[in-house]
Amino acid sequence: MDNKIFIVALLGFCGWIGMSVTDLKTEVAVVNVKVTENHKMLTVLWDDFLRSRHDNIAKLNIEVN
Repeated sequence: MDNKIFIVALLGFCGWIGMSVTDLKTEVAVVNVKVTENHKMLTVLWDDFLRSRHDNIAKLNIEVN
């Protein structure tokens, strides 16, 4: 009888671990999509900022008298 209880508990624990891993993988996939979308958005904004501020950015290849 004790052996059956142990087996049922072990199977339940393994099932719980399997469900937890699946949930974790799902959450990681959602975060990955969000980060990718934010990167795309910020890349466009950063490029726009650099284009609009081209006069105020230090120039490295200018000639000095």
